Amino acid sequence: MTTQARYGSTGRLWVGRLVGAGLLLAAAVVAAVTVPELRSELAGEGTDGTLTVSSCEAHTKTHYGTHRRTTELKFSCTGTWTAEKGGATYEDVTVDTSSRFESGSKIPVIRVDDTFEQPQDRDPGNDAAILAFCLSLAALGVFCLLTGFGARGGPALSTSWQNLPARNITGPLLGGVFAVGALAALVCALAL
Repeated sequence: MTTQARYGSTGRLWVGRLVGAGLLLAAAVVAAVTVPELRSELAGEGTDGTLTVSSCEAHTKTHYGTHRRTTELKFSCTGTWTAEKGGATYEDVTVDTSSRFESGSKIPVIRVDDTFEQPQDRDPGNDAAILAFCLSLAALGVFCLLTGFGARGGPALSTSWQNLPARNITGPLLGGVFAVGALAALVCALAL
């Protein structure tokens, strides 16, 4: 009977450790995708230009909250993009906008690699917040990996905290990294 209980809890610990590995992997993948975008935004990379609108289509985007659903009206405008300092021209460029533009309207649009977006959509604050959140996610992943926390029916948070290896060092370190990442994500999302 003791062997079965020990085996069951060991199995839950391994599930918690797999959860931790998954969190670490998710943090690494999201950070790898976000870093080049943030670097591009901070460096101001891209070619300024103007989109001459030929048509705009309306579509809705639905957001699901904990107690309600909201719908946001978005627009996709298509037209011809011309570089500001001469040179390149692209036909049938589609850009997401927050309002509808009349045919023939000229709006500022930046070309970065093969994408086109309005200048106000290049927001480094959101990407910095995502990277900071990845830091918190990585700290949580390491905690789960070390303790087996995170499995359904697995050890509680307080038990996992007590079972941290070198708890006097790893506890404050992981807690501090998690808190700094969460606080930085909040500041970047709201202030930048």
